[in-house]
Amino acid sequence: MPTYLVRIIETYDIVGIFSADNIHQLIIIVDECTEPDECEYTRMGPGGIMWTSPAIPIPIPIPIPQDDDGGEPDPTPWGDASVTETWWDYFYGYAAYRWKRFFPDDPPKPKQPALPQRPGPGHVVQFRKRR
Repeated sequence: MPTYLVRIIETYDIVGIFSADNIHQLIIIVDECTEPDECEYTRMGPGGIMWTSPAIPIPIPIPIPQDDDGGEPDPTPWGDASVTETWWDYFYGYAAYRWKRFFPDDPPKPKQPALPQRPGPGHVVQFRKRR
């Protein structure tokens, strides 16, 4: 089954790595997290995700223990994962590949104007003095 790397056309932000029998299945999978018409894809060669350091046993035990905030933690240690050398080449542009739009005949959507950004955490906002 082929493996695909998908990114957003405008920003080049990665959407994910997906496995699908055909492009129609890939579109359905990508549609679970974003709009496929805003994405492009490339087919990846052999490779994978690996853990070279201690990881967790599979299958992950159920129920997953809650974290200190009362929510469920992500039990998969993605921070300790890396990709194989052949896939590394795809992420850093060393592999020979071509990006393809899911819907090449549709014109690209016009860019939306950027929304004004709110101050981030720790940003000091001065208040007006009362009269």
